[in-house]
This record gives sequence, C-alpha cells and structure tokens, in this order.
Amino acid sequence: MLPPHPHDPPSVGPYRLLGRLGADDTAHRHVGRARGGARVTLVLLRPRRATDPAFRAAFADRVRALRGLRSRYVCRPVGADTRGAVPWAAFARPEGGTLADLVERHGGALPAERFAAVAAALAAGLADLHAAGVAAGPLRAEGVLTPPGGAVLAEAVCAEPSAGPAQDVRHWADLMTAVAGDAGVPPRLRTLVEGCAHPDPALRPSARELVRMLEGADPAPETGGGPAAGRRPGGRVLAAATAGVLAVAAVAATAFVAAREDRAEPSGAPGAAVADCTGAQGFAPDGERSLEDAEVFSHLRFSPDGDLLAMHTLEDELSVWDWREDREVARPDVEVSRLGGLAFVPGGCEIATVVMEPEPRPGDEYPTPVGQVLDLASGTAADHGVRGMAGGPSPGPPPGATGIAVSPEGLIALSGLDAGTRTQIVDGGTGEAVTTFETPGGTPVFLDERRLLLGAFGGSAEEHVTLWDVRTGERLHTIRPVADAVFAPVPGTDQVVYAHGGEVVVWDVAAGERVDAFDMEDAGELRAPWVREIVVDPWLGRVYVMWWDSDPRDYEAEADSYSGAWDLESGENLLPRDQELWHVAPHPSGEVVAVTAQDTGVRLLDPHTWEPVETP
Repeated sequence: MLPPHPHDPPSVGPYRLLGRLGADDTAHRHVGRARGGARVTLVLLRPRRATDPAFRAAFADRVRALRGLRSRYVCRPVGADTRGAVPWAAFARPEGGTLADLVERHGGALPAERFAAVAAALAAGLADLHAAGVAAGPLRAEGVLTPPGGAVLAEAVCAEPSAGPAQDVRHWADLMTAVAGDAGVPPRLRTLVEGCAHPDPALRPSARELVRMLEGADPAPETGGGPAAGRRPGGRVLAAATAGVLAVAAVAATAFVAAREDRAEPSGAPGAAVADCTGAQGFAPDGERSLEDAEVFSHLRFSPDGDLLAMHTLEDELSVWDWREDREVARPDVEVSRLGGLAFVPGGCEIATVVMEPEPRPGDEYPTPVGQVLDLASGTAADHGVRGMAGGPSPGPPPGATGIAVSPEGLIALSGLDAGTRTQIVDGGTGEAVTTFETPGGTPVFLDERRLLLGAFGGSAEEHVTLWDVRTGERLHTIRPVADAVFAPVPGTDQVVYAHGGEVVVWDVAAGERVDAFDMEDAGELRAPWVREIVVDPWLGRVYVMWWDSDPRDYEAEADSYSGAWDLESGENLLPRDQELWHVAPHPSGEVVAVTAQDTGVRLLDPHTWEPVETP
C-alpha cells in the first residue's frame, strides 16, 4: 500500500483514506476505514468512466448484484454511492496481505504448498460471480487477498462490458501462470491451467467445472440459476454440455486426478480448499438439538471460512454446527481436555484439539491428554506429537499435551504436559516433528507462520507470555506480567493484547513496547479480577475481554461477570452495559458474533447493533 497522494480526497463517504492500492483504466483503488470499523477496499471510478452513462449504469448493476452474493471467495460490498458525481463502492477487506505480497515474500513465486489452495479459491470465486451474472475481468495479484487458508477476490466490480465467463477463466489461467514464477505451474496442475488458456473460448471449461476439477471430481457443467449461496451445489443431476467443453474438461480433470494419485501432496498442503464441510457426516451427532440449548464450557470458534461454529461443551464434548441452519454437524465420541483448546486446520474439514485418552496408561492414575486432529468428513482421528527431537517419530504413545494451536499454513504446536516435556511444532500433513524446543509449557498461539506465543501460568509474579521462533526454537521476547496468562494476538501485526493492572494492554513484540491501553473500569468494577478470555476481532478491529470479579475479603462470595468490547483504534468500549458476554466468537468476515452468557445457549448477534440475528 502506498501513502495517499496529495490530490487524493481525505475521505470517501464515511471512510477515511489510509493509502493507495493502485489504479487501472476504470478506477482508482484505496484502503479506507470508517470510525470504529474494519478496513475496506475503496473503488472510485476514474473521471472518464464517471461521465460515461453506460459504464456508470453497469457499475451500479454490478454493485447491486454483488450485494446479493454470499460467497466466502468474493469480498462483499459494505457501502456504495453509485449516483454521485464520482461513483464509488467499498468492499470488506479480510486481514492478511495480497497475493502479490505473498509472491514477493517468497522470491517471486507462489509457494508450492499454497498453489492448489489459492487456485481453487479463485476458481470458486469466479464460479460464484458467474452464478450471480457478474464477470470478474482481468485478475491482478494485487487484487487478491490471501487470508489464512485460501484467497479472496477483493475488487470484482469494474470489468469492461465485454468481459465474460470464458474470458475470466482465461484470466484465471494467466494469473496462476504469472504467480508460479520461474518454477512454472506445478506439474499436477499444468495441464489444467493450459486448458483454461485455450485460444478458443468455447473449449475452455466453465468456472464451475474448474472448481470440480480442482476438487478431483468429475466436471459438472453449468445449469444456470440464480446467485450463489456461498456453498457449492453438490449431488445435483448433471446436464449435457457441448462436446468441446467436456473434452477439454475431461482431459484436464483426468490429468489432474492421475497426477494427484501418483504423487503425494506437498508437506503441510491443505486438502480440498473449497470443501463444503457443512455436509460432513463423519461424526454425525446422536439426536438433534438447537444452538440455544448448547451449553459452552470454553473455546467457541468459527471456521476460517465462517461456515462452521465449534465449541467445547459443559459435557466435555466437541460440538460443531452449521450455524446458519441451526444444525449440529458433528459430535465426536471423545472427551475434550478442559485446558487444551481447539483450532480448525486450514483448507479442509479437520479440527485440532486435546482429548483425554480412554484409559490411564500403565502406572498412571488418570488418562493422559494428547493432541488429536479429527476429520469431520471421514470420521477418523489422528494423534499428533512425537517422542524425541525433530527428525521423525519414535516408538511409544504420543506425549501428553496441555495445549494445541494451528498456524495459517497447517503447522501444529503442542505444548508439553509438564516442564520436562518439550513444546513441539508438528507438520500437520505428515505428523512429523518440525522443531522441538525446551519451554515451561503453557498455552500456545501462533502469532504468524514463523512465531509462536506461549502463555505460562504460575502465580501472579510468574504469569507471562513468551515469543518463540518456530523453526529454530529461539526465545525472542517475553511479556510480563500478564494477568492470568490470558492473551490474544492481533492477526497480521506484531501486537499482542493482554490485561494487567486494570487495563487492557496492546503490546508490540517487535518493538518491545506498549502501544496502547484501555481502562477495564469502563466496563465493570475491579476488585480482584480473574481474566477468563480475550478475543481479537481483526475484521472489525475490536478486542473482547471477559473476566470475573469478587470481593477478595469474602472467599465465599459469588463472583460477578464483566465484559467489554474495545475498538482498537479509538479505545471506545462499544459493548452496551446491559450486554453480558461469557464467551465470544467473531465471524471471520464480520457477519455475526456468536456469544454466550450465564444460563444461556449460543446466541448470534449483529456486531454493530448487538441485536439477535435470525437464521433460517
């Protein structure tokens, strides 16, 4: 992002301009932010286009169509003025850099382990756009965002009137060829990419066929229909298509599937990046219930694509929901550790958590907690963690674990059961240890792909957070004291949020200094607070803090519950006084916030109005 130009307006609508993204023949693009809101991508028509009635009308039509589109692969409009002197539109902007940034960081080529996931996500975005009657036009690496686990089209609004689905597929092939760099497109995708760049548009697969080929399934020709609902159709009757399209699609798909069968996936590579996990049946629950009846003990989490909501229940179950349908998808027959946490593995239908072994090990009084990855689609579980140092597994059961975390690229961190057990970084694809290093244990959280945070609890003077290099095991930084060793990173930054001395503190681990703080007394009384949970919402730029408080002179007194939701930019507490939060899960694109309170199940709220959100 470049700094604003002196001739740029200070704001567009309610959005203050933060910087320039670039421009093409149709529009200027900026990053902006509304007060108290998340960053957005702003698209402003160039003067020549703004005075062209036909282009203005097409721009307005596209904005209307995109407002009705629900797709995890296309940034949705959050504001627009298509009638003013200079029409503009604002689009949600997920945290994370652009595809161009990712390519640049890796020496001019998209990493092989990310290639398939990015290709599949972009194809799914095109398919959703085409189902809504919208063409994307030329695709730029600068116009693709790469949040953890995939890619999102950020500016699908200014295509030329002549753009169409077949040209979009060609643009997809051109972009994937460009980001492959000097190494070229991976062999298992090369035939498919070449088929999408065929000189004859009639011989290119449709975007929907491309999606199915990237899934390794038979191509499903287009059957028409209205706007996509954000999930790919499955199990529908295949309609006939032209012989030319099917010929190219079949050859490309066959080459892709054959290559996939002959060659193992790259280490740590995501699985089906566009898998619709709401239909997973591997751990189908016994009986039906509603989210309003779900009793959460801890760890309320949305999946990276926002389709699933997972929780650790009071019965120590792992419960996974299609929250839009109020339907429980999975309830594995495992006992979840009360301290271990849970995390979705990017790119597939897997959840990493810490579970209790069914029986105590010989000589032990109680069962051992171990790290497991549960595949919601297949109904299988895989233990993670290996004995000994990095370099391969050794005989014996997996080591005990107190905590588990998953990085954006699928690395798994397992903190040891006691001080004598090392923290391990495990390759989520192979199960092999990448790094093993001595730590005092604690709660693991990835700051990014290179750095791991560990929260250590042990008396008020000893509660702290340490930062570690994932590859070398070097301790990089220590933050102390940290109330109750509870913290949360701010994704995409070097910042960590924690509580201390009646304040919510924002700390920069790179600079080693405090950069901001918010007064917890804005949200409730402070006597002897016990911080229960801190959650950062990068989409809306908020931090949620939940804590209990009681009279330290009366040990039998019931603790009072308090909570706050501070805007990370303004420092304002946005939570109404009458709103009580025990657990919070912000949706990854700001659609809802899932919350619980005392004696309530899971509620879905509008994060701006705090009013309940109705689901079908």
